[in-house]
Amino acid sequence: MFVIGTTQKLAKELNKTLEPQDHVETPEINKWHMNMFKWNDRKCVLLMNDKTGLNLLLFGLEKEQFENIDNVLKGSLKQLLQLLELDQEIKDQFLEASEEIVYTKTSNRRVLGMMREIKTTVESMLEGVSYEDVDAADINRMNNMDRIFTALQNQTPSKVVEQYFNLG
Repeated sequence: MFVIGTTQKLAKELNKTLEPQDHVETPEINKWHMNMFKWNDRKCVLLMNDKTGLNLLLFGLEKEQFENIDNVLKGSLKQLLQLLELDQEIKDQFLEASEEIVYTKTSNRRVLGMMREIKTTVESMLEGVSYEDVDAADINRMNNMDRIFTALQNQTPSKVVEQYFNLG
């Protein structure tokens, strides 16, 4: 099961009721945070794993995609995991856990800070770029394989994912 901490604004957009934060039995690797922001007058969603910082940025979501957000997240996460060339075991574990998704309030300031960092950097990087010229796959690859986070002990999210599964 994925437990996704969601802002009130995004919960309203998703038309989801946020559950109580009583999912203490859920492993941290299955806890995520998700936020929405606008770029170029388009709604974007950023999903980030609490434990590893693994993140997925979706550009230009429309009403139908918000209504089917669980399927959008599962399909996009599958594409991200393939893009990052992670071991099949890792991909399988994430995808199996994504079969059930519950939404709660946000609860992790460290993750919210890393999400703000990605948002600010991507907005700056895309300044003056048209929506049609955005290479979402390249941005997601960069955010996970090249971006070093102080909060992750100066490592990239993809490296932290690999370390987590090798130690576990």
